[in-house]
Amino acid sequence: VLIWNYHDDDLPSAPAQIEVNLHSVPPNTALLEHFRVDSNHSNAFSAWKTMGSPQSPSAAQYEDLQAAGQLQLLTSPTWVSIQHGLVHLQFTLPRQGLSLIRLSW
Repeated sequence: VLIWNYHDDDLPSAPAQIEVNLHSVPPNTALLEHFRVDSNHSNAFSAWKTMGSPQSPSAAQYEDLQAAGQLQLLTSPTWVSIQHGLVHLQFTLPRQGLSLIRLSW
């Protein structure tokens, strides 16, 4: 599941409260992975600005930017219970942030 808190105007705002209900999921348990792209996660542009916006990054800065641009887990993977084929998730999502929820069983 991919969820994006999109807004045309890029102004500071409180995070959105997100509620996701997934139906018809196979019974028992599933491994939940929650990935995030926002100003603090998976964002090479934010890392570049933090290092002073260098026009010609050094080799070490370039490596840091490559690492910052990789998809990052928001939290450690967890096992979730599936009852009656339903998975219920709640979390906050910053403005212009993106969450990728992956369930595997």
